[in-house]
Amino acid sequence: MTKEHITEGPLATGADDRGARRVAETELRAANTADQQNGMVRGATPDTPSIPLVSDIVPNYRLDGHVTIVTGGSGGLAHTLSQALVAQGSQVALVDLAVDKLATVESELREFIRVNKLKPVTISTWACDISDATQVEELICAIPQEHDGILPDKLVHTAGYCQNIPAKDYPADRAEHLVKVNLMGSLYICQAMTRQLLNHTKRRESISAVANSAAEALPRFPNASFVLIGSMSGLIVNTPQPQVAYNMAKAGVLHLVRSLACEWARYGIRVNAISPGYIATPLTKQVISASPEGAALQQEWTSRVPMGRMADPKEFVGAMLYLLAARASSYTTGENLVVDGGYTSW
Repeated sequence: MTKEHITEGPLATGADDRGARRVAETELRAANTADQQNGMVRGATPDTPSIPLVSDIVPNYRLDGHVTIVTGGSGGLAHTLSQALVAQGSQVALVDLAVDKLATVESELREFIRVNKLKPVTISTWACDISDATQVEELICAIPQEHDGILPDKLVHTAGYCQNIPAKDYPADRAEHLVKVNLMGSLYICQAMTRQLLNHTKRRESISAVANSAAEALPRFPNASFVLIGSMSGLIVNTPQPQVAYNMAKAGVLHLVRSLACEWARYGIRVNAISPGYIATPLTKQVISASPEGAALQQEWTSRVPMGRMADPKEFVGAMLYLLAARASSYTTGENLVVDGGYTSW
């Protein structure tokens, strides 16, 4: 009997009454045997003839009591996603190197809460180079101190950047730095958050499915959800702009998501990605409207999108809330949710 083969749920309480233990184990074996004989698979919850409550069926996207880390917090997409997070009751820790811009985002978030008469939540801002593993570790250790000791178990990782340089001319140091920020930074933030959760949780004894034996139950975090912002660039090659380092980094992010999801499912930690197409953030609008070349580039992009336009940042809120909320996506992990207006369909 390995540590993974344990009884989870109501029986996993380590009851002191040995008689009650034996009864529970006997009932469990009998139920499993009956299910096997009937060709059934034992589910996570028992089948009952009762009529469920609406709240047991319809997803709930509330995030009250949780702390969500938002990296790349000063960006246009992160700004909109952060508004949705505080609207759903989540505390937010905004992370970026552009500290002055973070202060503006924080101020605007507080005004957003005031105007919409939302319940106030704690908002903190942090300077961190996401490509530096040591800085990331220090960041994750410090965040709970500003959030009443609550360990962050939600992540929206938007930090990253793109460069358009022909592959044959790409300087090695610039390519390496981009990959380190976009890919290795994704690994560092997920590692640090998971280590913190595991380090602050004690393992517990669990009733084993084998009579007269007990197993050590793994710590489980059913609400932990990490959402990494990938890109359709991890699936296709963009045109006409050359961006080999970005494309290879985002492809790596998508496989990182699958790898972490498989490895950490035993802890209940879900890891997923959202891969956007072209987004009309304020910065992007500024760039493409600054020159005829920018306007031509936008025309080229949108001509390849079946929906004929770029995305608005708010069109990623639904995907984010779905993946973060355990009441909505408890069985979704290792997935890449592509939101690209149909670009990758052609």
